[in-house]
Amino acid sequence: MIWRMQVYYKGRLAFFTFFGKIILFILGARGQNMQINIAICDDEFNICSQVENLLVEILSEKFINYNIDVYNMGKDLCEEMQRTEYDLVFLDIELPQMNGVDIGRCIREQLKNERVQIVYISAKEGYAMELFEYRPMNFLVKPLDKEKIERVIRKYLIVSEQDNHLFTYKKKYDFYKIPISKIFYFQNRGKKIAMQTDEGEVEFYDSIENVYQRVKGHKFLFIHKSIIVNYEYIKKFGYEQVTMIDETVFPISQSRRKAIREMFMDIKKRER
Repeated sequence: MIWRMQVYYKGRLAFFTFFGKIILFILGARGQNMQINIAICDDEFNICSQVENLLVEILSEKFINYNIDVYNMGKDLCEEMQRTEYDLVFLDIELPQMNGVDIGRCIREQLKNERVQIVYISAKEGYAMELFEYRPMNFLVKPLDKEKIERVIRKYLIVSEQDNHLFTYKKKYDFYKIPISKIFYFQNRGKKIAMQTDEGEVEFYDSIENVYQRVKGHKFLFIHKSIIVNYEYIKKFGYEQVTMIDETVFPISQSRRKAIREMFMDIKKRER
């Protein structure tokens, strides 16, 4: 089953006085330029209603436009995601038939969707390692409340800001720009840099040190003297090596292992 709620907060401005419009414009300038497409998938109708109502309240307070779709079956969500692009998915783990782990696998591996942010919901703790492979943005334990949902929205806004950061590189006489969020990793190849993105590989002349200076504030890890990886696209993190979402395995330099592990855990801690 699916039902849909669509609200464009700007439409409500017509009911305010001219002075009120100015105040709302100042307070909500950022939000009015933004829309978040959200899916909620849970077999408990009361949980769906609670999450939906909290989202409506929080997003309205932030003057952010939103579209919310609600599903009770994971199969329906996966089918709809072949046609609809969501920014944020709240996903129950203990779903019947197709559970949250199966849906995460469908989103990342079958649909090849790395853009959508997944927030898992569960009545139990202890799923963290099992879910890591599907790169969730957050994990919420029931019972839910406004503070937990608002924390997710704050984090989503921070993550979405990264989409606005561009990496610039030069090929011959031309300059190109790509959103940093689309970059998987960089490899040093002599005088060239090989940049792997969600659209394939690009080569350009530069040094690996210069590249790191431009991306180090955006969750990139300098794991080897010739390799920089994006934390968001690490499928498996080990002490000696990392496996990326495209199954490429990179070694972590022995001299960097302790520092890289500390950086990795710090990023993970800040995500909670």
